[in-house]
This record gives sequence, C-alpha cells and structure tokens, in this order.
Amino acid sequence: MSDSTDQASQLTKSGVQVAPPAPRAQRGAGRGGAAAYRLDKRTYLDKEQGRYKIILRDYGGGLCEVGWSFVPNLLPTKAGRGNSEQRQQHEDRAVRRARSRLRQLILSAQADHLLTLTYRENVTDYKQASNDLSAFIRLVRTYLPKWVFITVPERQKRGAWHWHLAVVGRQDVDLLRRCWRHVVDEGNIDVQKPRRGKNRRLGIVAYLSKYLAKGFAENDRELNGHRYRASLGIQVPGELVEIPEHLRGEVSAYVLAQLRERAGHVGFVWVDTHIMAGWACSWG
Repeated sequence: MSDSTDQASQLTKSGVQVAPPAPRAQRGAGRGGAAAYRLDKRTYLDKEQGRYKIILRDYGGGLCEVGWSFVPNLLPTKAGRGNSEQRQQHEDRAVRRARSRLRQLILSAQADHLLTLTYRENVTDYKQASNDLSAFIRLVRTYLPKWVFITVPERQKRGAWHWHLAVVGRQDVDLLRRCWRHVVDEGNIDVQKPRRGKNRRLGIVAYLSKYLAKGFAENDRELNGHRYRASLGIQVPGELVEIPEHLRGEVSAYVLAQLRERAGHVGFVWVDTHIMAGWACSWG
C-alpha cells in the first residue's frame, strides 16, 4: 500500500474523509479533529507562495457553512479545454458552482415553501417558457412588490417545460394562480410544503438541487447557462476569516473550530488535498 493510501486511510478513520490526490474528490461526514490539520502542514504555505481564502456564511437558525481554498500568488497558466477528461472536470466545476449558488440563495432568502408552475398545453419551447415566467413575475410584482423567489426549470419526459419555485412564507395561491393563467391562459400552480421534522430550507435546497443536477445531466443546451433564476437583491451573507500566522499550517482544524463556535457543531466535511481546498457545514 502506498504512502498516500495509508494517509487517506488514517484520516478517514478520524471522522473527516479526505479526497485522495485525484481529479475527482470524495466526500464524507466528519467532526474535524487532529487529522484535519495534518492535511495542511506543507512547507510552501507561506506568504511568498500564497494564502488561504476562507469565507464563512451564517444563514441563521444554526445553519452555517464555510469554504476555504489556497490562492497562489502566481496563478498557473490557463489552459484550453483540452481532452475529454479536462472537459469533464470543467463541467463538474460548473455543476458545483451552480449548486453552491442555488443553496446560498435559498438559505439566505429564508425560502420555506415550494410552488410548481405547469402548462396545460405541451410547451416545449424554452424561450417561450422563459418569457412566460418573466411576464408572470412582473404581474405578481404589481400586487406584491417585495415578492421573493428562486426558480429552476425542468423538462418533463414529454418535452414540456415547467418551473419549480422556492418562495418565502405562505402564499396567496389564488392570486398567483390568476396571474399565471392570465399569462398562459390555462395552467396551474401546485403548492408543496416540505415534510415535517426536517429543516424546511434544507429540504427545499435538496428539492431544487435535484432538478438543477438533472438539467446538467441531460446536457440541455437549450438552457444556455440559465440553470436557475432568482429575485434581485437577495443578500447572501459572507465574512472573510483571517487565520493567525502561527496557525497557517493547521488551516482545516482552525476553520472547523470557527464553524463549531458559530453554529454549535460541525456536520458534513469535505477536504481535497490535491487542490488544497475544503468545505464544511453545520448540517448533514
């Protein structure tokens, strides 16, 4: 067994699953601990080589997340898309970025209810569906100027589009249905509330993330990068965390301690030693 395999095995036992030095990182839950900071003790992590960027987001209600990554002073030369493996890595990063942003918007907006806008007709033209959604939002805002939403499109098996929306609080469904039918003539709005015993915001994150991932998996080019839409003005919290000079070699342990202090506990932890980055949250 190689040294790198031994190290990954030892670290996994401590509760933090560490990605091996490979393009695709593994994930795992953990509590942090001594193993977490052993990852970061590298002689070249000094001010001349670069620094760690650490961002902590506190969404309230005990929901916090923190991400960290090493930012070198001299960035590597940007390469082209290259072979199929490089393209796959690029697509994987795009999925992660979109899911992260979607999660941040939902948690920041305090969205706790779900709506689904459907057509009676088989509307397969995404441009038309997108224009209908825009008209619906404009009409709703004439009655509810501060109406907040985050939405993800889904193409059904028959090719028809519909919209999944995360919204804040109980809705005037009759008003929303009148607005939608004014735009599309015949259609419907289904209202869904997450199951009891589960944090509503996290349930909605999981629900919409499923359809976001589906759009990527189906490589739906008709979306043209518009994988989700959201109200303007949703304030996503974020604070830069400075790491003390004497703890620069113990980044993971320090970051997890900050998360535990803010949220009360640490849930899911992901660390990739290959790209020198990580992410952790208070749930999971």
